[in-house]
Amino acid sequence: MIKNILAVGDSFTYGEELKDRNLAWPSLLANQLQASVTNLGQPASSNDKILRKTIEVLINPMNTIPDLVIIAWADTGRSEWADEVGTYDVWPGYGGKLFIRDGATWREDLLVYINKYHNSAWFHRKFLQQVILLQNFLQNKNIKYVMLNTSQNEYYKRAFFDGKSWYTDQIDQTYFLGFEKEGMAEWNYKLPQGPNGHFLEEGHQRVAEKINEHIRNLGWIS
Repeated sequence: MIKNILAVGDSFTYGEELKDRNLAWPSLLANQLQASVTNLGQPASSNDKILRKTIEVLINPMNTIPDLVIIAWADTGRSEWADEVGTYDVWPGYGGKLFIRDGATWREDLLVYINKYHNSAWFHRKFLQQVILLQNFLQNKNIKYVMLNTSQNEYYKRAFFDGKSWYTDQIDQTYFLGFEKEGMAEWNYKLPQGPNGHFLEEGHQRVAEKINEHIRNLGWIS
């Protein structure tokens, strides 16, 4: 039985551009399963942040271990950095201001460097390493989990590097919906979007249904 869920992701998990964040897919799924949910989705999150936040929650002895962890991996090109002010996420081509909202304008120098010198294949390899590490961590903790991508058909996942198959062979695709095939963006192609490109209520309903179907096929619920 699944009584409590932990969902971690970016703005598509958070429920950006929805009129009511209770209509985001983690809440819809929890309602379908009659479970409670902690939604740690955060706009502009990197996979570095998703990995860090998930581990921090699960190793904190003050927290209840969830019955199900759902990881919605973000854009592969994003990275989390830190300085004396705090943590922040940037990526090649980023045109927003979230990363300097606390006045740390010197971070723009890093963005200029990343824009000019990033390596796409390195980002792809790093992402696969993160998947392997988190899958093994969750399995070692004997915690049920499901992973999915915000988008599969993104720029960085097309970058080739030697030994890619060695990495993908380590990933348990049983617990990764649409691995190297499709993600939430592909599921919701042509459905209504907000002005900033986030799928809306119908899209969140579809994501919840996809995850629900998958965990039923795994035999975790009847």
